[in-house]
Amino acid sequence: MKSRGATKVESMDIRLAIFDLDGTLIGAPKDFHQIKEELKKRLLDMGIPKETIGDLTPMYENLFRIAEETNRKPEELQKILEDLEEERVDESFLFDGSREFLEFLKEEGIKIALMTRSCRRAATKALNMHGIKKYFDFILTRSDVAKDEVKPNEMHVKRVLEHFKIPPTKAIVIGDHGYDIVPAKRAGTLSLLITSHESGRMSFKIEEKPTFEVPTMKEALSLFRRLLKTYVVVPAYNEERTLGEVLSSLKLYFKPEHIVVVNDGSVDRTREIARKSGVHVLTHIVNRGLGGALGTGIIYALKKGAEIIITFDADGQHLVGDALRVMKPVAEGKADFAVGSRLKGDIKEMPFIKRFGNLILDGITAFFARMYVSDSQSGLRCFNRECASKIRITCDRYAVSSEIIIEVASRGCRIEEVPIKAVYTDYAAKKGTNVLEGVKIALNLLFDKMR
Repeated sequence: MKSRGATKVESMDIRLAIFDLDGTLIGAPKDFHQIKEELKKRLLDMGIPKETIGDLTPMYENLFRIAEETNRKPEELQKILEDLEEERVDESFLFDGSREFLEFLKEEGIKIALMTRSCRRAATKALNMHGIKKYFDFILTRSDVAKDEVKPNEMHVKRVLEHFKIPPTKAIVIGDHGYDIVPAKRAGTLSLLITSHESGRMSFKIEEKPTFEVPTMKEALSLFRRLLKTYVVVPAYNEERTLGEVLSSLKLYFKPEHIVVVNDGSVDRTREIARKSGVHVLTHIVNRGLGGALGTGIIYALKKGAEIIITFDADGQHLVGDALRVMKPVAEGKADFAVGSRLKGDIKEMPFIKRFGNLILDGITAFFARMYVSDSQSGLRCFNRECASKIRITCDRYAVSSEIIIEVASRGCRIEEVPIKAVYTDYAAKKGTNVLEGVKIALNLLFDKMR
């Protein structure tokens, strides 16, 4: 347990966690397919024709259709479903790790909300029965919103955001079903999918890609511990034209004090712009090159206790959404190092000379690394703490991109490539490696290996 007054180490700027209930926090022996069959039986007993009842997918919305087709009151049919949901709660159980996760979020000062398709009667009973109601700052059940606002409609999420007055990029929806991920994506929040909680999951599937996914609530807690100790290293040399916009995009998801701009001897307004953005700024008195800047930033992040370190170019080549995708396998514990591959993603904006140069450098890098990475020169990377601690950066300039791949490969780090979009403005196209730099990189690597 964290003592009062202890310093919190947070990086991803998550201020609100919005939980689903069934299949996420709690489960029960009776699944929702059985609930659906029991509901069908009770509707048949009321004299409602089988063809009118249909498949009942999803149950709640179809009750309104049945009520309209049979001239019955929706409340009459809803009560049957509510009774079944409440009966199910009697046999429910709390998933391992649920209470610990909620306690962790409370300790970190993160607001906690519940967003459920269950009725308020059943949800309240479940929360009280398992002693977790005290953790929630706000509870929004299907009974509390209009029928066309219940998730997967994004208004269910937006009502929660409106209550806390928190921007969507500062919130994460945690659920076990596509009906949780769809509204999260539409509302613009982060999302976390729990994949192995079968007890309590809805009776049908909706495929939707979340921001992050883990098997259980126990792994979700480990994931959050890593997320809240994430640092972003931004090497910058004379980037006054683009740096402000780049930092604004990063601050949508990351705390400013954990975005580290390494001002590499700039002679323009780079340092001033970074300071005004509220991020942490490290300055080299003289220009040491990309490798020197990355080395300074990574060492600083490690000393500050970073569990995840992202490197992000200052010239506008990267999208913050791609940064989230690149950090995904590392945050989930599936990789030690991930690199954003422009050549595996959308490359229509990438100049041909850049593509050709990258292919040559990829081949040279592969020769020394003894493995092939499709975009060895990408500046969008993610390390876990262990991998970042192992690597040794000796190349001060652009050769560092190849050196990092060689280092992580030789140190046995698990590597994953993630497709990203190549963003090239006229300004960005002039930056980075060229033919001359490519020759220098090859020579630097050769001389380094001959030492």
